[in-house]
Amino acid sequence: MISSALGGAILQSHSDSYSLHVPVSAAPASTDPLNVTGTQHAFNYSYSQANLYTGIGSAPVILPAPNATGTQFRWLSTVTRTTDNTLIPTSGFRFNITSPPPPSQGKQVVNWTLTIPQFNCKTCTSVQVLFDFFGNITRGTNATYALFNGTQAIQPPVTFTALGEFPAAATVSCPEIFCIPVTRYVGYKLTLSFIFAWNGTELPGMSADVGEIEVASIGDSIPSCVAPVSCHFMQQDQSNSSSINHNTNLSSVSYNNTLTTHVQPGNVSTTRLWWEIEAINIYYPVGYNVTQIKLNGTLVYHALSEVPLEKDHCAPGTGCAESLIALNITDFTPLGAMHNSTITIISTTPNSILQFTTLSGGVPTRFFTSGDQIGIKILNSPSVVNASISQQTGQLNITFPQPLPIQTSPTTTLSGGVFSFNLPSDCGFNGELCARDWNVSAVFTSGFDLGIKSGLFRIDSLQVSFTGSTGGDNALSIQGRLTYGNGTKKASGVNATMFAIDTGTPVNTPVTNNQTKISSTLLYISNVTLVNGVFTQGQPLIMLFTVVNPNPSQLYNATVTIEHEWPGPQPHNMSVTFSLHPGDLLGDLPFNSNAPQTYKATILFTGPGVQVTLTNLRTSPNPYPGTMTPGTSPVVPNRPHAGLFNITLTSKIGNTTETPSSFIISPTYAYVSSSLVPSRYLAASNLIVTDPNGNFSTTITSHSLLGAKNLVVFLLARDATGIGLVNNLSSIALTDSTILLSTTDSIGTVAKDQTVTATLHLTNNSTKITEVITVNLFIQGNGKLPQTVGTKTGLTIPPGESRTVTLTFPAPSTVGSYTLTFSSPEYGGPLTSQTLQVTILQSNLQILIPAAIGVVAAIIILGFYLVRRQPETAETEERTKPAGSKPKTPGTRNPPSKSLTRTQDLS
Repeated sequence: MISSALGGAILQSHSDSYSLHVPVSAAPASTDPLNVTGTQHAFNYSYSQANLYTGIGSAPVILPAPNATGTQFRWLSTVTRTTDNTLIPTSGFRFNITSPPPPSQGKQVVNWTLTIPQFNCKTCTSVQVLFDFFGNITRGTNATYALFNGTQAIQPPVTFTALGEFPAAATVSCPEIFCIPVTRYVGYKLTLSFIFAWNGTELPGMSADVGEIEVASIGDSIPSCVAPVSCHFMQQDQSNSSSINHNTNLSSVSYNNTLTTHVQPGNVSTTRLWWEIEAINIYYPVGYNVTQIKLNGTLVYHALSEVPLEKDHCAPGTGCAESLIALNITDFTPLGAMHNSTITIISTTPNSILQFTTLSGGVPTRFFTSGDQIGIKILNSPSVVNASISQQTGQLNITFPQPLPIQTSPTTTLSGGVFSFNLPSDCGFNGELCARDWNVSAVFTSGFDLGIKSGLFRIDSLQVSFTGSTGGDNALSIQGRLTYGNGTKKASGVNATMFAIDTGTPVNTPVTNNQTKISSTLLYISNVTLVNGVFTQGQPLIMLFTVVNPNPSQLYNATVTIEHEWPGPQPHNMSVTFSLHPGDLLGDLPFNSNAPQTYKATILFTGPGVQVTLTNLRTSPNPYPGTMTPGTSPVVPNRPHAGLFNITLTSKIGNTTETPSSFIISPTYAYVSSSLVPSRYLAASNLIVTDPNGNFSTTITSHSLLGAKNLVVFLLARDATGIGLVNNLSSIALTDSTILLSTTDSIGTVAKDQTVTATLHLTNNSTKITEVITVNLFIQGNGKLPQTVGTKTGLTIPPGESRTVTLTFPAPSTVGSYTLTFSSPEYGGPLTSQTLQVTILQSNLQILIPAAIGVVAAIIILGFYLVRRQPETAETEERTKPAGSKPKTPGTRNPPSKSLTRTQDLS
C-alpha cells in the first residue's frame, strides 16, 4: 500500500525514536495526580510527499500487446483510496504464463514514465522510486526490473532466474519491496521497466505482481513539541478508572505542495502543484490506542469516511516499539497547502497500576491494629513494554491522608513491590484515628505512563483492662473488660481465650486431646497433640496425630484434611488436604491393624499462606508439603492470636470413599509476640465471649498450673474483622510462681525392716493459687525398682503457707543405700529426694556393742589389781557406770531442694 511507502520507512528506520531522547525525570510527579505532564517524545511525527502511478492517467507502455497466447496480463487494485476507503483501480498488475504455455520464446515489457518533482516537506532530504515486485519463476522464465534516465541505467537490470518465489527478501530499510534513490534526478522523467521473458520450453505457473509504484519523499521524525513547551498530558478517565487518557498537540503543522521544479532537459523552472499526496505520519508507543485525531478542532479520524493512509499497530510481545497512523492531509486541505495548524491526538493506555493491596504480615487484609505495620503491595505494568527499562521506570508516590502521621517519599520503580509503613501506636488523643476507614493512594508517573489506584483500610484496636483475679484449688479466676480504640467503645461479642504459660522455660509440655468416637470398622484418629502450644512468628507449630485401623481384614487408603479454625470453634474455609496411599510422598503403605501410625504436621504461618508439611514418623523423612486455602478471614503471621485445628480423616478402599469420616479437634494454641517465648504451655480457658458491655470472666482449672517458675496468665482476643489486642504486654492478667519449696528431715541409718519415718516440709510460693496435691513417697535403689511406700492425698497448701507431710514405712530387708523420692502427679513430678542407708542393726545398737566390750575388759583388769593388792588395802567397791551409747541428737533438716519442672518426653 502507498501508506507503506510514506509511513513504513520511518516506522522501520526510526522505530526507537522516542526511546532515544527521554530521561526518567521527564515526567516528575505532578501536584495533581489526575493531570500529569508526559514526555514530548511519546508522540513523534513526520511529513511525506508522494505520487502514485496507476494504469489510468499515467498508463504504462505495454509491448507487445498484452495477453498473447499462453500469457495473461491483468490489472489489480492494490491501494485503498483514503477519501472513501475504496480500492484504486489499476494500482498494480499481474503477469503470468498460462497453460498451455506460449508456443515460442518471447517477452512482455511494461514501461512507466515517472516524473521526479522537487520536494519541500519538512525534514525531507531525498526522493525515491518505490514499488512492489514479487512472484514465482518456473523453468524457462525470468523477470527483470530496471530504471533508466533515457538510455542511462540508474538501476541496471536485475533479473530473477532462480526457480521458485522471488525476491528472497525485501530491501533493508525499504518500506516497499524495492527502493531506488533518485534525488540527483529531480526534474527528470525516468523510465521504470519490467520485463518478463520465456524461451519456449517454459512450464506454466510463472507469475509476477507489480504494485504500489510511487515517487516519494519521506521526512525524518519530529518531536511533538520542544521543551520547555508541554504538549503531552495524561489524565485518569473519570468514567473508567482503569483507563488513562492522553492528550497530545502537534503544533505549527504546515505544508505546501505548490512549488517550483526545474524540469529537464532545459532546466525549465515550473511552479505548480507537484505532489498529489501530503501525509502526516504519527508515531506512538506500543501499548497506546489512538481513539481520535482532530485537525484544528475538527475530527478527522474515527468520524469521517476518510481512512488513514496507514495504520500499523505494533503488538506487545514483538520487537517493535512504535505504532504508526498516517493521514493523507490533502483529503482535508483541497488547495494542497496548510499553515500553522494544530493536530490533536487523543489516545488511551491502561492504568499502569494493576493491583493495589493492603497487607499485614504479607497477608491481604483491610483491618489493622494500632501499631501494626501496613504493607502496600503495588503491581505496576507500564504500557510501553517494548521500550528500554529506563523508559518504563518512573516515580511511585504513596500518600496517606491526614491526620495519619505517616511520612512517605517517592520511590523509583518499574513493576512496583511491597512498601511498608508503621501505623500509629494508639488511636490518637480523642480516638480520631480508630474505628474509621482511611483511603491510601498510589500514583505512578513516567514520561509515557500514568497509574493511579487507592484502597481503603481500617485501624482499630482492642484493649483489655483486668478488674479482678482470684485463686482457687489449682485454679485461677480472671475478670476484665474489652474495649475498642481509646477505651470508650464497648467490645461486645468478642471471642477471647485466656492462657497460662511458664515463661523462660525452653522445654514445652505437649498437650493432647483424645478421641471420643472410636470406630470399630473404619480408620479413626485416636489423638492429637500440640508439641509446642505456645510459639511466635517464624516458628513452626508441631502437631502430632495418630491413625488407627481397627479392621485387620481391610487395607485402607485415606485423605486427611487439616482445617484451621478460630476458637469456638469457628471454621473459615482455610484448609489443606493430603492423600495417603501407596506411592504418596510419605512412602506410606495401606493402613493395617499391625500398629497405629503417627503423623507430624509442621505448620508455619507466612505471608503467602499457611504452610503445612506432613510427615509419617514411621517413614520420616519424607515431607509432603501443602498450602492452606486463603479462607474468608486470614491468619496474619505478625498478629498474636489463638487458634486450633480440625483434622478430618476419610477412609478409602481404592478410590471409593467410605463413611463416616473421623474428626478430632486439637487443643487451642497460643500464637504470641516474641517477648513471650520461649515458654512452656500450661493451660487454656474455654472460649470467652464478652457480654454487651465488653465484660468477661473465666476460670482456668488445671493441675498444669502448678510447678511454674514464671507463671504468666494473658488474654488473646480477636473480633470478627481480625482486630486483636494492641500487644501482648497489655494483655497480661497476672504473673506468679507456683513452685513448691521442699525440705526434708534427715533420716539416720536404719536397720533392716525397721519402721522409718520420712518428713517433708512444703511451702507454697504462689500469691494466688491454693495448691491441692497428692504426695507419693517412692523408694528405689540397690537393685530395687521404684516402689510406692506412702501416700498423702488431699494435701492443701494455701498461698504463702507451709505444710508438713509425715509418712512411715518399713525399711527394706536388704542392706544398702536407697533413694527416697517425694513426688506429686498434680505437680507434674518429683518434689524432692533424700538418701536412706540400711544396715544390719539399727544405729544405737552399733554404738552399744563396742561400749559393752570395753566394760568387760575393765572388770578383768580391775580384778587382777585387786588380787595383787588385797593384803595391803581394804577392798574398795566401786560401781562403774556402763558406758552407754551417746544420746541421739535431734534430727536436722536437709537443705531445701529445688523442685523439678514438669516435662514430658514425647519421643
